[in-house]
Amino acid sequence: MRKFTNERNLVRPAKTRFPTAFLTLHSFYLQKKNLRKLVLSNEWKDNKYAKEAAGKETAKVLISPSFWNDVVRALKVGGPLIRVLRMVNGEGKPPMGYLYEAMDRAKESIAASFEGDVRKYEKVFEIIDTRWDNQLHRPLHAAGHLLNPGLFYKNIRDETLASDVWIGYHACLEKLVPNSTTIDQIGEEFGRYSQAEGLFGLSAAIRARDIRSPVEWWKQFGHQTPNLQKFAIKVLSLTCSASGCERNWSVFEHIHSKKRNRLELSRLNDLVYIKYNRTLR
Repeated sequence: MRKFTNERNLVRPAKTRFPTAFLTLHSFYLQKKNLRKLVLSNEWKDNKYAKEAAGKETAKVLISPSFWNDVVRALKVGGPLIRVLRMVNGEGKPPMGYLYEAMDRAKESIAASFEGDVRKYEKVFEIIDTRWDNQLHRPLHAAGHLLNPGLFYKNIRDETLASDVWIGYHACLEKLVPNSTTIDQIGEEFGRYSQAEGLFGLSAAIRARDIRSPVEWWKQFGHQTPNLQKFAIKVLSLTCSASGCERNWSVFEHIHSKKRNRLELSRLNDLVYIKYNRTLR
């Protein structure tokens, strides 16, 4: 095989399983012509593997146009989502203030890759929305979005803030600030923030919205709103992780072993669901 792929590996390991699968699939796509040449070559026909059932199925798949069309669709969907996961697991800056916007951008990118043909991505969006609503979407993400000045002022200008963002923000506020007096003070101070009054309206503060991290921005320009500043720094300093998804893969590895490698996908998913949720008791 390496003769036909110019000595390049198809499997490209990454730090986590999600990028590994995506990069490997991308490698397959880049080697599409070479892989098809492989299964049509005399070397392949003379190889004993080509005469086995698995070899015949492999050749059938690699020359199938539908398989490569599915690969392209998977790459179009997976690319934007991988970028979100990379941001979540990144070590450069806390992603709490960016996750909400990142998911919206990912969906926009997926839609654009299919040229707005809803039929091609509506089922994908249903899966994304279900996972986002049931597992990933939390009031913290909405609060982080509102308290990220680089995004907040753009949304205010463009009037693109959805009601669920405000609902999430207030839910987070009630959860993290038990003192009603402090909540009222934060509400008053938020008005100054939204109107860019005082330090928030300085030219330096405006320039820093897209340059500095949200936490640093609040530390530097939030002194006239001390209660809101403290709340913003607390929220925006929180970290995110895709470890919950990675734990699912660990469960898959435990169940899908060498002795049980012929499980149907539906049964495998059911077993993983049961085993994973038993640990939540």
